[in-house]
Amino acid sequence: MTPPLEVTEYDVIVLGTGFTESLLAGALARIGKSVLHLDANSHYGGGWSALNFRDLLDWMQNVQGPVADTFGNNQESIEGKQALATNLSQALKQTYPTIEYEVFPLNQEQDRNSLDTNQDSSNVVTSQNPAEKSSIITTSLEVDDQNALSDFNALAKYLLSSDEYDHSEAIAKLINEQFKSKLLIRTPENEDAIAIESARLVHLLQSYKGKNHMMEEAIRHVSTSLFNLERIETLAALLGESKRYNLELAPKLMPCRGELVELLISSGVGKYLDFKAVDQTFIYLGVNKFEKVPCSKEDVFTSKTVSLVDKQKFQIEGKLQTVVLYAIALINLPGEDVYTMQGLEKTQKYLQSLGRYGNNAFLVALVCAVYGGIYMLSHSVNHLLIEEITKKEDNESFKKFIGLVDANEQQLSSTYLVSSIDYLPSYYLENQESWEKTSRAIIIIDQPIHEDCDATITIYPPGTVNNPYSINVIQLTHGTQACPEDRSVLYMFTKASEKESPKEDLYEALEKLVNISRNPQTGSSSTKPNPIFALFYHSFARSINQSIIPENIITVNDPDSNLTFESATKQARLLFEKMYPGEEFLPPGPDPDDEGVEDFEIN
Repeated sequence: MTPPLEVTEYDVIVLGTGFTESLLAGALARIGKSVLHLDANSHYGGGWSALNFRDLLDWMQNVQGPVADTFGNNQESIEGKQALATNLSQALKQTYPTIEYEVFPLNQEQDRNSLDTNQDSSNVVTSQNPAEKSSIITTSLEVDDQNALSDFNALAKYLLSSDEYDHSEAIAKLINEQFKSKLLIRTPENEDAIAIESARLVHLLQSYKGKNHMMEEAIRHVSTSLFNLERIETLAALLGESKRYNLELAPKLMPCRGELVELLISSGVGKYLDFKAVDQTFIYLGVNKFEKVPCSKEDVFTSKTVSLVDKQKFQIEGKLQTVVLYAIALINLPGEDVYTMQGLEKTQKYLQSLGRYGNNAFLVALVCAVYGGIYMLSHSVNHLLIEEITKKEDNESFKKFIGLVDANEQQLSSTYLVSSIDYLPSYYLENQESWEKTSRAIIIIDQPIHEDCDATITIYPPGTVNNPYSINVIQLTHGTQACPEDRSVLYMFTKASEKESPKEDLYEALEKLVNISRNPQTGSSSTKPNPIFALFYHSFARSINQSIIPENIITVNDPDSNLTFESATKQARLLFEKMYPGEEFLPPGPDPDDEGVEDFEIN
């Protein structure tokens, strides 16, 4: 717990350190407002976080774990004011309702068919070759193991059948002991990997509690997994290099002439950041073929993606139309749902960004920092304080935010509250039907898909892999500080379909890129990268009922499914103008080095 604050009154309190909140907080501090910036997490970013591998696993466990109790009742009274309880763990479950992940053997000869959407990825057992096992684990299933397995099956069945107590700790202890008995070498990473895998298996078992007709099958899956130690080996290796990963929950790119880049230049903040130009954009046009999208005059004339006839005629149709719609205008919807002006505006933004920092239109942020105000991580908020005020002139009443109570039971007050939706009571939310749902994936692979490129974009237009909406894929390598030298990271995201699983929305697209075959009979391509870790999840961009929330609570949107930061940057500006009309948004700050604001380093 952080210590109490000496100052308790501010112009603005900001809850959450996501991109939009941080940009807005920086702009407010620039015009001289006193800003207190709090985050209950131990890391920056909220739904925009870039996490190392260990933190990513912790985040997954927090999302899948039980909902924490609120601080007292949802609504109570403190000193005559309405006190609304916050519940960050409940908000996490609302935002990320579905999480699936798989860990693959590091040995390239191991079976990699376990990502099949027809299987339960949490229960898959990969094939084993004892001659090729890692030295950290033993190689055989002995008689004692069979006895232990029989004991585990019996006890797990008994514990799951009992409704009187929660026996998850006892089951976790059994699983831990069984895994540890197979290890030849003990390291902190091995121990952590066992704890993570045990938690996964316990969570799986608990999900079947009360489903007696499925319990035998669940126990069989878990008991078989007790001897599938390749997962432990892979997790231990990833944890050993954890700090070399920067894995983003909502990755986005910056158009080279977008509003965010212009802000960073004009304000001088860009001098403190590093960026990487995107090397290439690819588009999938079917028949297992990825075409490079031409990004310059030279590319247009030399490209074989677009025919000579298409290059010379005025009407846009066929393959050229597909490239313009989905790889240049970045339209998510099928072509018939796009208005002409909408497409022209998006195409213009893309073309204006070309050639500014290399041939491509986009940048990747390598290092970001926001300064100004007071920032405190791991600082929880218990209640928001709301006061009902009656106007004397017309006797009408309205509600106003006047402060909050933090984990120290200290009251902090401000004129405005800027808040991520995570910190707001759930009854401020619109119905879930109005929320935008995105299917996402983070895939760690053993080599880049596109060689000699540190950052690439790959677009799957609607309908190319049975996808109703465009699928965006960002590949980042060691050159972008996303991962170690011998690894690459794929981010995949698309507007969610009506399918239950995010993996179902993205699997066919991933199959074109990575060495996984749905049908073991067909084999798999040795030229494709091999997966090491795959995380699939749904994320919601929730919406607030503005008619019932106090006017001085300024709510910040969740990350959306767009490829760029443009909508989030626009919202930060609009909220700033709503709070302090007439003030300049993120004006230039003092420049101790007296350097020009055009200093903007692109690697």
